[in-house]
Amino acid sequence: MHTAIFSYVFVPLSTLFLARGTDFFATNFSSISISRSRQAEFLLWCLLTGGYFYISLKQILRGAGRAFPVRMEAGILNACAWTAGLFVLLPYLPARFPLLSALHVLSALAASLAFFFCLLTLSVKVYLQRPEQGRPLLALLILTASFCLSALIVTGIINTAMEICLVTAACVLIRRFFILFSERRPA
Repeated sequence: MHTAIFSYVFVPLSTLFLARGTDFFATNFSSISISRSRQAEFLLWCLLTGGYFYISLKQILRGAGRAFPVRMEAGILNACAWTAGLFVLLPYLPARFPLLSALHVLSALAASLAFFFCLLTLSVKVYLQRPEQGRPLLALLILTASFCLSALIVTGIINTAMEICLVTAACVLIRRFFILFSERRPA
């Protein structure tokens, strides 16, 4: 039951709440992180959402490990956690700290791509064993990647709309993975 509440209510709503007042296609979460009045809110969102994704995927990988090898996904997930930690800790102030800001952007991009790749490889493995259950997972990832790539091409930046799309898709996938692989069936 807690996975349904987190995946379908808490994480998506907190993500939309964090993005409030921004231009979804002209800004990104890094711009929220530098707003003095919203830094604590951004940090809390990162810890809660990132923590939920990490802990959930660790548990899912334990269950999935009974069906197929998941060592690569576990390594990708750990790399994702480290790079996500970097982008949360590094400042995004290009005028004052250009090198640290560049590292912030690179670590945010690396964490997002690693996270997406972890979800993708897990979905492909589900599809190869159970095509009827894996097909919707892959379709969601293809739609997410298509939207994000289109938004990047049109706007020229990684933007809030892309971030919301990836977080929302990840929530749906994590809930589906819990249903497929958890040791205890979620309600």
